[in-house]
Amino acid sequence: MMWRSVSSAASLLLTAKLATAMRSDTPVCVPASTGRSLAHTLLTGKRSFSSTHPLLSGTFHYRKNRVASEDAIDPLTKPSNIDKAALHVVSIPIGNLKDFTLRALDVLRGVDYIITTDRPATKTLLDLVNIPNQGRLIHYSRSNRTATREKLVELLKGGRSMAFVTTSGTPCVGDVGGELVQEMQRSGIRVTAVPGASAVMGALAVSGLTSSPYESSKVSKTEGEDARLVPQSFQDGSFFFGNVLPESHSARLRLLRSVVAPATYPCVFYEVPRRLLLVLQDIAAVLPHRRVYVTHELTKLNESLHADTAERLVAFYLRQEAQLLLRKGQLVLVVAGAGPVETAVWLAQEAAKRQRLRRPLRDLMKKSASPSKEERAMAAPESDTPTPKTPLLRHTTTKAQRRKERLQLRRERQKTKRAKLIRAIEAEQERLRMNLAINQNDARRLD
Repeated sequence: MMWRSVSSAASLLLTAKLATAMRSDTPVCVPASTGRSLAHTLLTGKRSFSSTHPLLSGTFHYRKNRVASEDAIDPLTKPSNIDKAALHVVSIPIGNLKDFTLRALDVLRGVDYIITTDRPATKTLLDLVNIPNQGRLIHYSRSNRTATREKLVELLKGGRSMAFVTTSGTPCVGDVGGELVQEMQRSGIRVTAVPGASAVMGALAVSGLTSSPYESSKVSKTEGEDARLVPQSFQDGSFFFGNVLPESHSARLRLLRSVVAPATYPCVFYEVPRRLLLVLQDIAAVLPHRRVYVTHELTKLNESLHADTAERLVAFYLRQEAQLLLRKGQLVLVVAGAGPVETAVWLAQEAAKRQRLRRPLRDLMKKSASPSKEERAMAAPESDTPTPKTPLLRHTTTKAQRRKERLQLRRERQKTKRAKLIRAIEAEQERLRMNLAINQNDARRLD
């Protein structure tokens, strides 16, 4: 190194000067630090280097250890500030107690009351983390929400602090907590969030179907049936959360056809084990080539993730060993978005439906353009004196009025039917335009 070569040259030079001075008895001025290091070199035969050497001063520095003061507070152990007269929406673990955040524990310990949708489950959870809950739990559900909200608003306006929790995960996402938060905001009460574990975010994370808009998209070039199995998603991280699928079979099929089938982004749903096979069969009937991710018991010991088409998942969960895994627990279904092939098929079906809607409209237009026999008879001038061949009938005026009324009713029905068809066609055209614009944007991004 450079400083070592400089120090060696300086030491040799000083050694030569000392040797000359010793022979000639002439004094030589040597710095104290240099003299000490040189004397150490002459006596021991080993070189010693000092940072105070005049030729080396300022070339390197030793970093001093920073010692924290005794009164410094660790930010992880510092207690959280709990606002009074505020509602704290606190996220709790979905299975693993170590997912409890430090701030959530501080808030649950420091608030005056804890609002919960399940009192026994919350009491058990608080006992596990040694948080006192005697006389602090307030039950809130759909049955008593109206009366309870008024009492909660009164307590919060009086300066009390409260925390809202559910059985697991992040509250106010697909539960009764949303109405409570809206009521608090209307009453002028501050609402704060204490984020934490979420089953929806965990399922999306392990599925890998959402990505950043700034990352370059890569499209699979596989062809045939394998191309349909490749999960495609929006490149802007979009997803749809539908909470729980309907209980009715027909309503579930309608939602799958109208919402999930045309979606080019992943759709997330909560599910329970007893309905899993029925839901997968419905998905297989509507979306046979769509990839489905089934997450079970996230963050727990029996955590599992199975990803495949709905048909193969039905065959898998019909096995006896797979049914043992689904005796209890919480499931999250993530249905992948439609790929390019499936989107093209869906657009072709929509175009065929549009053609079918146009056909009855043309028929109605033709019927309205050509008058019927009764209309032509009504348009012909009527004479007061009947012709000799036509016998004079009684109540001719009454029959003519009835005929006019029937024709008028028929025309009104045709107009109503025509207007209804026109509105349906316009709605379908607008929906097709929007879907076409969305798919064009996706195609540009994928290119």
